[in-house]
Amino acid sequence: MGLWGFYFLAKLYLYFKGYLRLHIVLNLLFALFLTVPIPEKYRYRALTALKAILSLAIGFVLLWYDSWLSSPFDAMNFLQSQGMPSKEYIISFVLGAVSPREAMIIGVIFILSLVINKYLKLTPIVVILLLAAIPLSGTSKAEVKNAAQTLDEFFDYESQRVVRFKGAPSPDFDIVILHVCSLSSDDLKETGLENDPFFSQFDYLFTNFNTATSYSGPAVIRLLRSPCGQPRHDDLYTETSKDCFLFDALASRGFEANLAFNHDGIYGNFAEDVKRFGHLHAPPLRMNDLNLSLYMFDNSPVYDDYQVLEKWWRTREHSKPGAALYYNTVTLHDGAHWAGEKKWFQRDRKEQYVERLHKLLENMNRFFNLLASSGRKVVVVFVPEHGMALKGTNMQVMGLRDIPLPQITKVPVGIKVLGGGLNGAKAGQKIISKPTSYLAITHMLSSFMEKSPFVNDNYSSRAFIENIPQTDLVSENLGMLIMKDGPKYYLHGKEKNWIEIMESDLN
Repeated sequence: MGLWGFYFLAKLYLYFKGYLRLHIVLNLLFALFLTVPIPEKYRYRALTALKAILSLAIGFVLLWYDSWLSSPFDAMNFLQSQGMPSKEYIISFVLGAVSPREAMIIGVIFILSLVINKYLKLTPIVVILLLAAIPLSGTSKAEVKNAAQTLDEFFDYESQRVVRFKGAPSPDFDIVILHVCSLSSDDLKETGLENDPFFSQFDYLFTNFNTATSYSGPAVIRLLRSPCGQPRHDDLYTETSKDCFLFDALASRGFEANLAFNHDGIYGNFAEDVKRFGHLHAPPLRMNDLNLSLYMFDNSPVYDDYQVLEKWWRTREHSKPGAALYYNTVTLHDGAHWAGEKKWFQRDRKEQYVERLHKLLENMNRFFNLLASSGRKVVVVFVPEHGMALKGTNMQVMGLRDIPLPQITKVPVGIKVLGGGLNGAKAGQKIISKPTSYLAITHMLSSFMEKSPFVNDNYSSRAFIENIPQTDLVSENLGMLIMKDGPKYYLHGKEKNWIEIMESDLN
């Protein structure tokens, strides 16, 4: 086996640290393949080279299979559909993903493998350790059956849920939906800004809101289809009931759809998804006269949030009420960097994120003050798409979001009622801590149309908070699904079976 012993010892270390899974039978078969010698009479140079090449290929594929990464086919499909990031972002990502401590330990294992290999055969040691690593307990068949049944029951129930908009089609207020990329509750905690005053100003704050995905494309479709219960990931890209489109429902109540981004909407066909799968056909706000603030990780332009929102508001402030704006910002997206900063990819990613977060919250506060100063009635919905994965876990390095872990999909959602003499003067913030998702937002907007939110005592009762629809945690990307069942979390991923996720893997 020679230095292939290092391969197995390193994988065993990573397995016990939770960085990968270990398929014992496959690894034992690979070890057997490596140790079976080529008969001397067939020991030709070409055959020896062929075995070496085949060993490298099998070793790489098995390492990928043991990892938490998506299947190579899903990964390639994702890159083909989304597009490649810049080389600077790839450098920044790798620098942030590699732990110097873990790299040092792997290096020590390599040196020990070299030393031990001089005096002992590593094959018996590797085989014994692989056998010893067979889990004493795992996800039982009963748990697997229960998880699959629970998931089916979840989607069956969600398929029946619809929020219908009522009330006279003559709105006397505007709606502003601020969809923010890359901001989870875990990200806020990691930056120390979880108690920032920005979040205390909302009249209603959802502290257990699940975005149901960790990518932007599915997130915007889920939000724009929020009148209906949570669909499966694959169903997002198919036709659905006309009752499921938020902006169609708003239009039926007299609201005029407005659309604005602080980016060009090209990456990942974002603008096309908004139109095609979200039924939001309004033309995006033109930004050609605005100042460039940032560049995205693919080097596309990103504009200042306040300037974009202020420009939109100036076009609306003297018009009659009834505008419904969907605004999307990528200011916090991993790899976004200040315009003019050439060596950004060499800087600490967390430090850059904190800078951009401070700027975003400052701009949002300025925009809220602008709305309040106008005296017009406005309902603001602040909802992140997903988190940035600023901390990273044993299962996924910082910035990687293939698996929609709760640290990425649980986000702070705030609803603020401005105007009509209120402007934040309500009697205390209402905290909604039960598990919720997009249906809760639509429920709130629908309720506001039936009975005005611009009266102090309309929505302060415990009964109203209790009636906000609850949604259990199920999060899904292409080929990856996370479900919470009681206190346990389960992953259904590339292996197409259920895996219970340990608490240690989530930290």
